[in-house]
Amino acid sequence: MKIGFIFRSALALFSLALPFTSGAQDNKVTYQDHVLPILESKCLNCHNPDEAKGGLDLSTFGATMTGGSGGEVAIAGDPLGSRIFSLMAHREEPYMPPQKPKAPDAELKVISDWIAGGLLETKNSKAKKADKPKLDMTVTVTGKPEGPPPMPENLVLQPEVVTERPNSVGSLAHSPWAPIVAVAGQKQVLLYHSEDFDLLGVLPYPEGFPETLAFSANGSLLICGGGRAGKSGNVVAWDVKTGERVIEVGKEFDSVLGADISPDHKQVVLGGPGKNIKLWDTVAGEQTNLIKKHPDWMLCAAYSPDGVLFATGGRNADLYIWEGGTGFEFYTMKGHTAAVTGLAWRGDSNLLASCSLDGQVILWEMTEGKEVKKWNAHGGGTQSVDFAPDGRLVTGGRDKTVKIWTADGQQQRAINASDDYVMSVVFTQDSKRVISGDYNGKVTVWNAEDGAKLAELDSNPPTIDKQLAYSQQRITELTTNLPKMEEAIKAAGAKLADSRTNFEATKKAAGEAAAKKAAMEKQAAEMDAKIKAATPQQQQAQQSLTQKQQAAKQQADALAAATQAQTAAKTDLDKWTAEFKKQEPVVAQLVAAVAAAKTDSEKPLLDAATQKALTDATNARNAAATAKQQADGAMPAKQKAQQDATAALAAAQKSQGDAQTALAAAQKAQQDAQGKATAADTAAKAAAAKVAEASKNGGQPAPELVLAKQQADQALQQAQAALVAATNAAKQSEAALNGKKQAVAAAQTAANNANQQLAAAQTAQADALKKLQTAEATLKPLADKETAAKQAQANAKALFAAKTAEHQKAAAALAAAKGQLDGATKKFADADGKVKGIQTAKTAADTEVQKATAALAAVNQTLTDSRATLANAQKEAQAATQQVAALAKTQEAQQKEVEALAKAESDAKKAFETAKADLDNSKYLVRKWEAAAVNLEVHHQTAALGDMEVKLDDMAEKVASAEEEHKKAAAALAEAEKTLANAKKTVNDGTQTLAQKTTSVLETVLKLASTKASADLRVDAAVSDPAAAPATKADMPVAEALGEKPREELEKELVALKSRLNDLEGFIQKSYQEANATRATVTQATQVASATPALVAERSKVEDAKEAEARKALEEKQAHEAALAAQKKKIEELRQKYLGMIPKREG
Repeated sequence: MKIGFIFRSALALFSLALPFTSGAQDNKVTYQDHVLPILESKCLNCHNPDEAKGGLDLSTFGATMTGGSGGEVAIAGDPLGSRIFSLMAHREEPYMPPQKPKAPDAELKVISDWIAGGLLETKNSKAKKADKPKLDMTVTVTGKPEGPPPMPENLVLQPEVVTERPNSVGSLAHSPWAPIVAVAGQKQVLLYHSEDFDLLGVLPYPEGFPETLAFSANGSLLICGGGRAGKSGNVVAWDVKTGERVIEVGKEFDSVLGADISPDHKQVVLGGPGKNIKLWDTVAGEQTNLIKKHPDWMLCAAYSPDGVLFATGGRNADLYIWEGGTGFEFYTMKGHTAAVTGLAWRGDSNLLASCSLDGQVILWEMTEGKEVKKWNAHGGGTQSVDFAPDGRLVTGGRDKTVKIWTADGQQQRAINASDDYVMSVVFTQDSKRVISGDYNGKVTVWNAEDGAKLAELDSNPPTIDKQLAYSQQRITELTTNLPKMEEAIKAAGAKLADSRTNFEATKKAAGEAAAKKAAMEKQAAEMDAKIKAATPQQQQAQQSLTQKQQAAKQQADALAAATQAQTAAKTDLDKWTAEFKKQEPVVAQLVAAVAAAKTDSEKPLLDAATQKALTDATNARNAAATAKQQADGAMPAKQKAQQDATAALAAAQKSQGDAQTALAAAQKAQQDAQGKATAADTAAKAAAAKVAEASKNGGQPAPELVLAKQQADQALQQAQAALVAATNAAKQSEAALNGKKQAVAAAQTAANNANQQLAAAQTAQADALKKLQTAEATLKPLADKETAAKQAQANAKALFAAKTAEHQKAAAALAAAKGQLDGATKKFADADGKVKGIQTAKTAADTEVQKATAALAAVNQTLTDSRATLANAQKEAQAATQQVAALAKTQEAQQKEVEALAKAESDAKKAFETAKADLDNSKYLVRKWEAAAVNLEVHHQTAALGDMEVKLDDMAEKVASAEEEHKKAAAALAEAEKTLANAKKTVNDGTQTLAQKTTSVLETVLKLASTKASADLRVDAAVSDPAAAPATKADMPVAEALGEKPREELEKELVALKSRLNDLEGFIQKSYQEANATRATVTQATQVASATPALVAERSKVEDAKEAEARKALEEKQAHEAALAAQKKKIEELRQKYLGMIPKREG
């Protein structure tokens, strides 16, 4: 086993370049003396025992060494690899402290020296050694197959089990080379495409619940271990490409919890509650090894990608490494404190990751079997871990999160993945996505780069027909909604354009108001400056007037009697008296005009009756408009309902016509079936009559007659079954027609109701329109009157303002005149008492006074005008300021409205594009599920074909058996016929032999008797009448020779003949015995010959029956072969249809 690691040389060199002081005792950098003060000022506000953000407490040395939820923060001898330094130095995110500048270089140097110096707690502490091997960041994967990686082809998509709610997803597995994720379901394993999220196949696991899944190293096999808890368990493997189950090992009495297959596919490791580790040979199907090591349940097992090692983890926090080939123990890994729940090998087989319910993830190297990294990954426990091909890791745990880690255990991302435990996680083959399964049965695909949710995979998918129905429904919904969405986009665009127009108008008005405000403020500033400049002039004019008045007073006092002064004073008095009298009626007229204008401006617009009529008319018009809007809104639904009802009625009527046609066809089929059944009955009776005729007198009917009868009976049964089916079809068609008639009646009623409702809605719409027109006609003159009253009131207010200003001006002039009059009166009284001699001086003094007064009045007028202008400018500026503020608010609101409408338009467009994509996807899914239904039918028909092939084998055996029985029956018949022939031959031969023996005996006896008689006669003749000898000779030719002999010789022969008679008696006795034996044999053969024809007939009948059975079995076999060929053709046609239906995703 060759396992190597390379050091992170760049980091190592960099760490060497950092300042490091490890000399004298006094120069040691310690946590207590140097680091803790820095942490207290920078970090302990967030990382203390009470708060401990990120699970990190830095307030004590021990807590700091423990690290946080992201793992260790300080690694002895490796400052750059220690997050406490890299985050404070702003080398990695998140920067620490948050939203604050980087720590000073001096403090960073202290932290770096402390880490490089071995993480001393105090001066007396012993430095920690960096004895853990460095992580090799380079990953060299093994096991990649040649050519394209295996992908499922034409697997069945029909779920084996569909439950009310999904089971928890205890195991996920992802192919190392292809975009395939396997999901553990209920009595099944689901294969999904991890890029387009399509269901690729359903792999049945009828043995129970899958507990552990794994792909083989080359991705061609999927391993599943599971079973029924407390009852049974095993491990199976499927061919990923075909879905065929190719391996089945293990005969457990409890469910298998952990299992994997070696890269060469020759060995499977499995285990579970039984505690034992078992190795199975997949080729021989036999258990090859049993290892008793785990003290409690074995929970997980995993082969290294190169197959050299495999690891197992147990419920007792135990973790072992074993030699893959021998099963010998290689390492015992100690580090976890709770159940080991997951194992994952890095692609190069050099690194093993383990996770546990203690919350930790530990990385182990295989050169020395040491821990190289560990961190607390999940509070409450870590459930699953997996390596990405690029060396990163993903974990899931009981804190309901999925976390992605760098190759050296630094947290990259945390995803809030579930509202319950995350049970299993995997990386995809390209390291771009993460897939999680939770306790609630939810399987989610996440983007590994940003943690965004990409899709959900159904761990409890519905059946094909429901998938198809849903996709078709979505097409209908989307097809209906897309035009509406387009209209919504147009409407949103129009609203956005209007809002932007309003915004620009408000923006323009705001600019004008701001300009006016600036102008008014400028004018106010100018008037304020003018007032400030005129105030000293007023004071000077006032001083000058005072001086002049003093001089005039002195002249008047000195020349009290001066006539000229008195005359001048009298003239001045008359002048101001006239002026006052002139101004007084003008002011009175203006007071009356102001009062009248005020009265006119404060009058109500309309009298109470007219105002009430206007309000009532407005309310009536609004109510009529609302009613009209409601009537108009109700009309499309009523029209659609009427159209739908009319269409439904037409469809029902068409359906009724189709049902009527179907009934007629069914009745005709019934009549045809009746005719065929009658003809078949007649033919069957005729065939039966022929067989009966042939069977009379014990005869055996010809096989063709028996076959004809059987065929006629079978034809009759088929005709009768067809008649029953046709009769049932006719009844069903009649029932269907009655149902269609009822449907037509219901549709007619619905159409009538819809027409009535539409007519009522049209009437209501017309009434609403009429009422609206009436209300608007009533409202118009009242509204016109109100408009005219408003204009008159506005005119009155304008007149009131003008008259008020004119009155104020006139009143000021009157007051000024009154003041002048009072002064002149006083002057005249003074002058009248003085010497007229000073008339000229008094007049001159009065002239100076008048000039000074005029100058002061001019200055005062300037001040009055400037103050009025200032007040007006300030008022206008204030109004403009308020207008600018109001327009700013309006502009802000309109800006928000524009943004909201723009967002609404953008959302509508996105929704439209999403809906279009959804529509395309639904169309794809319809084609997919239609093809899947055909593929399912191929699967069912193929299963039926297998049954048919089994049946064909049975039929072939039956044919062979029938033929063998026929041969035996034929042999038995031949044997019986042979026995009969032999018996007949025995009878014939015995009878013939018996006859021959009887004849021989008789002939011998007769011959001897004749000879004896002839000899006696010849002797007698010779004695009594020798002349008679010739006559005797002529009468008895047998004894001819005797007659030629002399008597003595004859007597001698007669004596010899008598001795021969004794021999003859022996011969006869023997011949009778032989005859009796022959007769017994003949009798026995006769009996056999008598009995054998019946046996021959019986065996002939049996032979005929066996021949018929053999012929029938052969015909059935041939018919089944034809059906089998037709089934194969059907399957091939369905397969070609399916292959032609398989859709492809676009884009």
